[in-house]
Amino acid sequence: MPQTTLTKTPKAKKYKTRNGTTALTICEIELIAKAPYKKGYPTLPTSYGDYIRQARLNLGLTQFDLSLVFKVYTSTIDKWERGITKPNLYNKNKIIEFLGYDPILN
Repeated sequence: MPQTTLTKTPKAKKYKTRNGTTALTICEIELIAKAPYKKGYPTLPTSYGDYIRQARLNLGLTQFDLSLVFKVYTSTIDKWERGITKPNLYNKNKIIEFLGYDPILN
């Protein structure tokens, strides 16, 4: 007498019920997308302040953290990012060193 083997079919995942009926999965689709930029993120930077803000947000730093790096007040970083003031030559060199390139020349 030949032996028969039983194979189990995979069970469908059950999800929340609505109106007394259970929703079954037909297929599994995984959607992948980049998260939207945070509010105030400069997508097209044009000034030193924009580049500083972009790098700061990418690295997850606060303005206070960046002020410790540049050895300036937090309000100075804020003014650079908002375009109220521009960094002097000494601070521009620190910015170029921090970013690794001169953003205005590129």
